[in-house]
Amino acid sequence: MTLEDLQHIFQKQIAEGTDKLYFMLADEQTGLTMVQRHPADDLAGLLPMLDSFQYTGHNVMPRFKK
Repeated sequence: MTLEDLQHIFQKQIAEGTDKLYFMLADEQTGLTMVQRHPADDLAGLLPMLDSFQYTGHNVMPRFKK
């Protein structure tokens, strides 16, 4: 995943002017699903966190699975 990918994925939240981006992480091995928040002005900081996840689309929020 690249910084450009994240800009596209979070485009709506960024355009709304939110301070914190929200998204869902799902780990299929453990069955754990978590809603996470991350500062909107630090998209680059999300790259290492999402490195082992795949973007699976939007419902109400961006979703990523491992």
